[in-house]
Amino acid sequence: METLLTIAVPAYDEEATLEAAVEDALTAGGALGEPFEVLVIEDGSTDGTPALSDRLAEAHSEVRVHHHESNRGFTGAMRSCARHARGTYMFMAPADGQGSFSDLRRFFALREDYDLIFSMRLERGDSRRRKVSSGLWYLFLRFLFAYQIPEFSALFFFRLDQIPELPFAIREDASNYLPLLYVTAMKSGRRVGVLGIIQHERSGGQAKGFDLALTLRTLAEDMKIWWLLRIRPPR
Repeated sequence: METLLTIAVPAYDEEATLEAAVEDALTAGGALGEPFEVLVIEDGSTDGTPALSDRLAEAHSEVRVHHHESNRGFTGAMRSCARHARGTYMFMAPADGQGSFSDLRRFFALREDYDLIFSMRLERGDSRRRKVSSGLWYLFLRFLFAYQIPEFSALFFFRLDQIPELPFAIREDASNYLPLLYVTAMKSGRRVGVLGIIQHERSGGQAKGFDLALTLRTLAEDMKIWWLLRIRPPR
């Protein structure tokens, strides 16, 4: 039977939360009554996540695992989700509990209306520091790219054959993929939707978003993207 939906779960050092995330993904997928799979992208973890991923795949026929030999970061993990998914559609949610798999039904109900559906934070269970730094970064992005880029949250629902090719290569170890994908999709005429969700606190493990080296790489890549999009666009 052809797989309609891939529920993709990127996981890097998520030993404390991965099993619960996969169980939630199985419950959410099963509730749709459509053929689905759960794809764990194990992103070069250094804890027990690789072995746990394999045990979950052995225990559940719907679960598959793809391992990265080393950590590729959010962009690399997200691209692997799309590359290895077998479904017509892909729903991506994190393994750390910040996005609820129960929201899948809301995204799935809109699959005929949009090619790509991003999520936007309505509320977020983060520290004040993270809220402020994230808000400032998105203001910076909107100024650089001259687009009203929403402050993305943790869930995404894409028709896989409608994910556009980016106009140029970007680093996998920075955090620029989603803003550039959003702008590219809008410019290419894809039907782009944004769904508001509540972003929860992590249910375990360590936060990985605030890292000085990652921040510097991301800001440098932002300037490169600005130059290539607005100053010297590729012909």
